[in-house]
Amino acid sequence: MKKEKLNKFSIRKLSVGAASVLVGVALAGGATTAFADANTKPAVETAVKAKASVVVFKAGNKLAGYTVVTGQPTEESVKNDVPADYKLVTPFKATLVTTADQPEYEVAVAEKSLVEKVAAERDKKAGLSYKDLTKKYAAKSEFDKAHEAVQPAKDALDAANEAMAEKETAVEVAKAQLALYKELLAKNPKADVSVKIDKTEEEYTSAVKAQLDQSFAVAKAKAAFAAAVRKEAEKKAAYEKLGGQLADLSAYNTLTEIAGKMDEVKAQAATAKAAVEAAKKALFEAKLTAAEKTDPVDLIVAKFKLEDATSALNNALATYNAYVARLNTLKTYFDEVHKTALVSTKVVAPSVPALSVDTEVAFSGVAKTFVKGHPNYAVAMMDANGVYTGKFLKQGSSFKVFGKKTIKGRVCYRLGTQSQWVPAEFLVF
Repeated sequence: MKKEKLNKFSIRKLSVGAASVLVGVALAGGATTAFADANTKPAVETAVKAKASVVVFKAGNKLAGYTVVTGQPTEESVKNDVPADYKLVTPFKATLVTTADQPEYEVAVAEKSLVEKVAAERDKKAGLSYKDLTKKYAAKSEFDKAHEAVQPAKDALDAANEAMAEKETAVEVAKAQLALYKELLAKNPKADVSVKIDKTEEEYTSAVKAQLDQSFAVAKAKAAFAAAVRKEAEKKAAYEKLGGQLADLSAYNTLTEIAGKMDEVKAQAATAKAAVEAAKKALFEAKLTAAEKTDPVDLIVAKFKLEDATSALNNALATYNAYVARLNTLKTYFDEVHKTALVSTKVVAPSVPALSVDTEVAFSGVAKTFVKGHPNYAVAMMDANGVYTGKFLKQGSSFKVFGKKTIKGRVCYRLGTQSQWVPAEFLVF
């Protein structure tokens, strides 16, 4: 008897559900074979790749956030959905954790440092969408270059003026010596000072020549500084003409410096905290060991080790507490400068040069530093152009005041050098 051939089926579970796949077909009338184009992908496979996938952002064991993408996640498809305070870990890797109806992937992220967070906030405040527009980006780059050239030109002018002062002093000294010798010769014709007079005349002539040469150097430095300021204003106007919003980000320079210190001290504090935990464990073990000793000599040795472990813990705690105190102090500075940074962003009119300031006028008095509502805040100092120097004054300290002028729309007083200007709102007379 001829055996009847049956059709064989295999049930395979795909991500689209259970499907029956025909493995072999044998019909009484013969076999039928189907061929598929090698370049044509199966419809089922295409459907799988087009499915939505859940992407979970993980920072260690901490869930930072999630998003949904089409198909398998890539760095390009998820980079814009990373939570604000995090960044993708490189090299990028998406780990498949479940193959349910909706695939789920884990992508590693790391929390940004404080410096990176400050940079992100600064860029957002500055309206850096110009990066997406080549022309606007080029205009901003040109302005940045022109702006950076102003300060060196100003430094060169200051140096030239200082050198000029030295040359003028040398001329006055030689002139005074020459007058003294001539007066002496007039009173005493027989005085043997002719050699000294000749030498002093040479020195005076040389000093006058040096003074003249330096006057040309000063004029050249003035022209270079004026040209740098003019070019900065031109580039700024060109950038703003494209619709750019130019922010006063000088406070963010100081904020970035403080943030860098905070990141550094935070890492040191974390290391010190680990040392404290290790010291606590060592002390606990030393106590257990001492409690088990019955032999007098062994007990004495155990007590010595217990004392050493206690000292080590105290030292570790002192180190950790010092880092915590330093971190708190830096946070106070950070909060003060951050408050200034948040309100300093503004649109600058093209006609106003970035370094435009009023002329300083003499002012005499005594002022005390003061921050309303924040008794523990320090006061940040600026230079004559309104750029924060990174130096701070303890609140409640008294200082002599030597000058007054308006810097970037704020009335400021000079407490010492040209790098020691403080806004009027932080002083009490």
